[in-house]
Amino acid sequence: MRHNIRRKIRNILAATGIVALALAVAAPASAEAESELVGAPEHYVIENVHASGKVLEIGNDGAQATGPDAAWTAAAAIFARAETAADITAQAVVAYPVTGADRTYVFTNDAGEVLIRRANDDEYYRYLDLSSMTVDEAAADPYAQWKAVDAGNGAVYLQNVQRDKNGMTAALDMYNWKTDNGSEIQTYDAGTAAVQKWVMRSLTPVVDTFTARTESGVAPTLPTSATARYSWGLNQTLAPIEWQAIDETVWDADGTVVVNGTATGYFGEAVPVTAEYLVGSVGDARDTVLSSYVGVTLKELRMAAPKTVERTISGSDVTVTSPVAWDWSAVPTDATAREGTFTVPATGGTGFTANLVVTITAAEQVNILRTGGVHVAYTFKDGTTFALTDGVRNVTGFADWRSGGAANRVNPNSVSFYFDQPRQVTGAAVFDIAGKQNIGSVTVQYRDLIGGWVDLPASTTEWPYANTASDLSMTVDSEPVLASGMRVVFSNKTSDTWMTLSEIEVYGPAAAGK
Repeated sequence: MRHNIRRKIRNILAATGIVALALAVAAPASAEAESELVGAPEHYVIENVHASGKVLEIGNDGAQATGPDAAWTAAAAIFARAETAADITAQAVVAYPVTGADRTYVFTNDAGEVLIRRANDDEYYRYLDLSSMTVDEAAADPYAQWKAVDAGNGAVYLQNVQRDKNGMTAALDMYNWKTDNGSEIQTYDAGTAAVQKWVMRSLTPVVDTFTARTESGVAPTLPTSATARYSWGLNQTLAPIEWQAIDETVWDADGTVVVNGTATGYFGEAVPVTAEYLVGSVGDARDTVLSSYVGVTLKELRMAAPKTVERTISGSDVTVTSPVAWDWSAVPTDATAREGTFTVPATGGTGFTANLVVTITAAEQVNILRTGGVHVAYTFKDGTTFALTDGVRNVTGFADWRSGGAANRVNPNSVSFYFDQPRQVTGAAVFDIAGKQNIGSVTVQYRDLIGGWVDLPASTTEWPYANTASDLSMTVDSEPVLASGMRVVFSNKTSDTWMTLSEIEVYGPAAAGK
């Protein structure tokens, strides 16, 4: 059944430029034009996971000798993926999906030779062979059918539908893990080894649909080029594009217009290209909402207000994003002093109507460090698990021991917290309970909006706070400040031992129940 003429035919095809893809001929001559047993074929280069860049070829006379006394040329072998369109086409596998069988194929080369496994009553049943049977005949023969089974990460196992003589599943296997060009491919008991994992890279490219918008009554200029992405990494510019003629009146009505075209791909094949236009005029913006709490400052609201809005397009549910500037000049200074709702319009220079609807709800005091969007840093910490924001005040959550004794203490030390967005701060607390009892002084600072550290304006405390007790238990109230972070700087009582902390808390308002 084996025919050793494939390479000569391939060379003739490549030399004359007559390749199946360029002629849009999907199947070799042995396949019927239309079949109920198989679907439309697809061309693949089938790459082995163990040997990146090496692909399976069917019927290449350069394959190694195999079988008893090396009497045969291997029906399938591994070769480096070709570099030219003609050579890639020549080494591609033609895969016919078997009707009614999920991800199951008949594999041929472009001469129509079918890849089969030898029968179970054959002494060499693990070996592959080539058959001159038709594709329809192969679709009824389990020895000629290969099922693609998911192997993860885009790879598949290619398993013969016919179980072997021992009842085992036979999978295409790069025998003996050999990667040299021409190394044989046979079957072996199905497993998970990389030599049985294959990536089926289609020769059909992916081309993204071009999308754009045009005003009603305005015919757009269609794209002059597109990019075809082939699955092994090649990108091919498609130019020129031949667009189908359409009735120019389609641009007069709101809605969607689809224009189809074709261009010539890497293999000389006709590649479909699509352009999709949304026809309609951009209108005003949908209302944008913002929620906060009683007592929030207008400065905080202005920083939190969205900088873009969604504008409607006539004749569709589609929106487009546009930049916006808000006019806060008419908002009363006490607008956030009570629960309720107020509206902030867009500035006159925005060019369209937009409204920011602000809802003010009840507030409650929270520990900001136990909310989201907080990130920690420190001058030095030992291997103690960081737990200064777990809500437990009497268990050490920070320590700064390091070798070297009194001469190598970290003094002063600091712990810093950075906020994803500025927060209003009204107080703080620092604790070292049941720890080393070696905190001598503490300074609490907030980070302003330009990144500078400023002492927290505490109501009754002067910085640095002197700790004369054994444990540290310090709580302070503050004038409200808008902070982008908080920092605690602390020094020891003595260098005889290191310092510990058990909890840090930072207080501020937030929406109740959030």
